[in-house]
Amino acid sequence: MADLNWRLFSISCLLLTTLALLHYPTASLAQTLFVFGDSYYDAGNKQFLSGNSVDANSPPYGISIGEATGRWSNGLIVPDHLARFMGIPRISPILGSSADFTHGASFATADATVLGSPLETMTLSQQVMKFSQNKNKWTDKTLSEAIYLTYIGSDDYLNYAKNNPNPSDDQKLAFVDQVITSMEASIKVIYDAGGRKFSFQNLAPLGCLPVVKQESGNEKDCMNLPSEMAALHNKNLLKLIERLAQDLEGFQYSFYDFFSSIQNRVFEPDTYIFGTGTAACCGTGPLKGTGCAAKNVCVNPNEYVFFDGKHLTQDANLQVAHLMWNADPQVIEPNNLRELLLFPLDIPFIYSVKRLDQVGKAGSFVM
Repeated sequence: MADLNWRLFSISCLLLTTLALLHYPTASLAQTLFVFGDSYYDAGNKQFLSGNSVDANSPPYGISIGEATGRWSNGLIVPDHLARFMGIPRISPILGSSADFTHGASFATADATVLGSPLETMTLSQQVMKFSQNKNKWTDKTLSEAIYLTYIGSDDYLNYAKNNPNPSDDQKLAFVDQVITSMEASIKVIYDAGGRKFSFQNLAPLGCLPVVKQESGNEKDCMNLPSEMAALHNKNLLKLIERLAQDLEGFQYSFYDFFSSIQNRVFEPDTYIFGTGTAACCGTGPLKGTGCAAKNVCVNPNEYVFFDGKHLTQDANLQVAHLMWNADPQVIEPNNLRELLLFPLDIPFIYSVKRLDQVGKAGSFVM
C-alpha cells in the first residue's frame, strides 16, 4: 500500500508540475550553479587556504581524469556531473582568481563546518559571506534563476561524536539545533541576495565511513552515534526547509536523501554495480580508511563506493548526481533538480510535507 501511495503521489506531483509549466511558458533554464559545502563538493578552494600541501592536489586523487585538481576523489565530484547535466562547464573554485565565473562559483572548502572556525578553511557562514562579496559578478536575474547547491555538516558531527562519546538525547538535540539554526541564517542571507532555487544533499550515514569504522576498531559494523547524529540533522534540516518554503515568498527547493543512498550501497553494493561498499579503494589499514597515497591505491576504483576513507569514487558521485537530477520523490523531494531547474519563478511552488508520525506518506501542497 505504501508503494502504491508513493506512485500516486509521484504521478500527482508530475502532473501538477507539467500543467504548471504548460500554463506558464516562461519557465527558465538556469545556466548558473553556486556550490557551498565541504570536501565532498570542494573543487579546489582548499589549496588556496592551506599553508601545507593538500592531498587532493596530487595523485592518486584525479587518476581517473588524468590529473589532480584539488577534488577529493579519483575524478569528478557531484557538482561536476550536475554542471554537465545543466549543459554548463565545471564550476570553478571562487579562490581561483583567474577562473571563469560566468556560470557560477564553488565556495565549498575541505574541512569546512557549520559551527566553529577551523583553520585553513571556510565555514558555511564564511562561504556565504564570500558569495555576498562577489555577487556583483552576476546580474539580479542570474542570481534569482541560479541553483544553490549545499552539502555540509559531516565534520561538525564527526568531531562532536569524537569529543562526546556518550551524549544524552537532550545534548544531541541541542547540538543539532545549533547547526540547523546557523544553516538557516546562511540560507536567508543567500535568499536576501536574490537566491530562490535551493538544492540540498542531506548527510551520509557517517558511522559507515571506512575511516570511522576503522578508527573505532570495529570494521564490521557502522558506528551508531555519528549515523544517529546525521539522521537527526537530516530530519531537522528537512523541517527547516519545508518551513522556509512556506515563510519565504518564491523559495523553491530540492532535498535529496543521500543518507539512504549511501546506506544502500554500503550494505548491498552488488545491486548498484560495486564490488564493495565497506573498504575504500585507497589507503592503509583493514578498510583502507586512512593514508591514501599513490603507493596504496586499488587497481580499479570503479569497483568501490569509497575512494578514500571518507570520500566517494567518481562512479559513486555519478550515481548520486543522477539521483539528484532525475530521481522520483522516494529519493528526492518535492522535485528533482531537473524539475527545479525548469520551475518558473513567477508561479506558486509545489512542495510536499511528510508528517513525522507517518513515514512514507506525503501530501502535495501549493503555496
